[in-house]
Formats: sequence, C-alpha cells, structure tokens
Amino acid sequence: MNRSLKEPVVGLFVDDSVIRTLQRQQSTRLYRLNLYAGAARKAGVKLVLFSPGSISFNPDKLIGMAYNHRLHRWEAAPSPLPDIIYDRLVGGSPNHTREADKVRHELNRRGVIKLNAQSYFDKLDLYETLSRCDRVAPHLPLTSKFKGPETLLEMFQRSSRLYVKAADGRRGKQVVQIARNPQGDYYYRYFNERLFSGKTTALPALVKIIRQVTGPKKAIVQKAIDLVQVNGQLMDLRGEMQRNARGELEIVAILVRLGQKGSPITTHGDSYQFEDFFHTRLNRSREEIALLKGKIIDFLYAVYDCVERAYGPFGEMAIDFGLDRRGRIWLFECNAKSMKVSLLKSGDPGAIEKAFLNPMLYARYLYYSQHPRHTRKAKKDRIPER
Repeated sequence: MNRSLKEPVVGLFVDDSVIRTLQRQQSTRLYRLNLYAGAARKAGVKLVLFSPGSISFNPDKLIGMAYNHRLHRWEAAPSPLPDIIYDRLVGGSPNHTREADKVRHELNRRGVIKLNAQSYFDKLDLYETLSRCDRVAPHLPLTSKFKGPETLLEMFQRSSRLYVKAADGRRGKQVVQIARNPQGDYYYRYFNERLFSGKTTALPALVKIIRQVTGPKKAIVQKAIDLVQVNGQLMDLRGEMQRNARGELEIVAILVRLGQKGSPITTHGDSYQFEDFFHTRLNRSREEIALLKGKIIDFLYAVYDCVERAYGPFGEMAIDFGLDRRGRIWLFECNAKSMKVSLLKSGDPGAIEKAFLNPMLYARYLYYSQHPRHTRKAKKDRIPER
C-alpha cells in the first residue's frame, strides 16, 4: 500500500448512487458530505469518497470523489487504497450488498484500518451479547427471535403490546408495533414513508402483514416499554458517542427525539437538546436533570464498553434508549452508522461540528498509532485543542 502520501487517506465508503449523484453535484446528502470534507481538511487527512463500483483489485485501483476546496465542488480523483475505511454504506439491493461485502473483505485482507470494528449490528445477536453483560442486561427489554405465530402467542402472555423488528433493519424501517385486546383483536401500526395502521382478528393474517413489513429475513419480537409521552408523542433518546483525537471516548450529544403523533417510532420525528428539553418542556429542575444525566452517562459508557469487549473497537456509535414512566432506562438499539439526522435537527452547532470532526481526528490517531515510524510527525502535526 502506498504510504508516501503526507496525509493519511480516509476512505468514506458509500453507496454507488451517492457517487453518481455527486458527479452531478446533486446528492441529497451534499450538506453532510461537505461537512465531512471540511472536517477532514481541518484534521489533516485526505478524504476520498468511494463505492463498490469505484474500486477494483488485482491490480488495486480506486477512482473516487474528492472535494476541491478551491472550486467548492466534488471531483473524480484517482487515489491509492485508503489507509482507513470509514464505512457509511447503508442498505442496498442484495447484489449491491454482496459487492460491498467483497470490497470490505479485500480491504481487510490488505490491512486497511477500520474506523468501526463492524459495519452494522444484528439486533438479535446484539441482544444476546449484551444480555451476558451484567451492567447492561437490566436495561434490556424482553426479546425473542421471531419464528411465527407461536412466538407472538408466547410474547403476548408477557405483554399486550409488542414490537417486531427486522434484525438488520435501519432508520426505523421494517418495524411493526402490535397490540392485542382482551377480545383477541390484533392492532398493528408501522411507518413506511407514512403511517399505516389496521386491525385483524386472525393471527395468520397478522403474521402475513408483519412479514410484508420486515421481509423474509430474521426478525425479533420485543416487549413494548411504557415510554414517557409528550402530548401523545412517543419520546426516546439517543446518545451520540465518538472517540476523539487521542482515541478517548466522549459523549458528543444526548438528544431527545419525539415521534410524530400516532407513530410507533420516533425516527422520523423532531429532535431536541437533552437539558433544554427536560427543563423547558418537561419542567424538570436543574438538580433533577443533572441527576438523570449522570445516570444516562453511566449507562451509555457501560453499553459502549460491553459492545467493544464483544465486537472490537468503535470510533463512533449512536445508542438509542428510552425512559419509562418510572424513570427506568431501557436500551433499544446500537447503531454503527449514525446518519446524524437527529443531531442536525437539534441545532447544536458545537456538537454538530464535533460529530463530523471527531471521526477524522480518530482516523488520524489510528493511522499514526499503527505506524510507529510516523509517531514523531503525528506529535508535531497534532491538531491544537479547542
């Protein structure tokens, strides 16, 4: 691998469609990608966007997209293979996913450093892993692998409200909220561009609807938590956590998310800064907020630690959790690829800047920590503290 470049090369791994739209300067993610470009420049790393379609092997060849700061535009740029891969590729067709996995495998064989130990979490595997962690297990809702009607019947004996989620679902998609009343009627709600809801009296019909939403792959059934609601809107929280220029873990933001009215999820709702929301909207005192925040901080660090012990190091992770009406903290999901949508909606400029800069600083840290001959140079060029 070419190590002669002055700056470490960070490869932002994205979908083929992102590259195609960037070539026309029309990507819907342009704002976020520009933030990454500015952060990379500030951190002293070279950022190259690439997709499965823009890289080949034997011989190794990469023609990605790099930001031209003088012309303020993205341009095609030949590049050596990246030193660090920052995996941002989400979803895609089965064929595209296979191609992406091949690229990940080849880069791993060539010793390319991964910003995160893995690119996504299987919800069932994560639940089973964290259930063995004493500090996190008490925060896990009752969860089971979805096998069909028998799983629903068993779980309904524990709770009248459940969630069924695709094990690899993302961004609130492939999630169904279901409920059963004493008369045996089943009610369901899910969000797919808009809210869908309905009722059935037949369990096989319910299973069919669930599979239409989650797809045929592995899914989980989870007991619904009696979450705090605000004016009929579900409320949950997200902890955005990252490692910084020294490789140290920090909480970039704790966000409150409110779902749309009637929605079974909060993903497509509004987002607020934690302390402001609890003080102005929930009328909590500063002392109450500080006490709760301390508990949340301890919880977030415990989750991150347990995940890393099981899977390996992560440069960033978004942790979704909720508070029930008694104030108990419940873990819902860990995200290896936060899209930072909730963070951007919250409007905290300091947290937003840090969230895009930290991955670039951490990538630089990883590169120099794994290449000792560059240690002296890394110290000399260290980014000054803000």
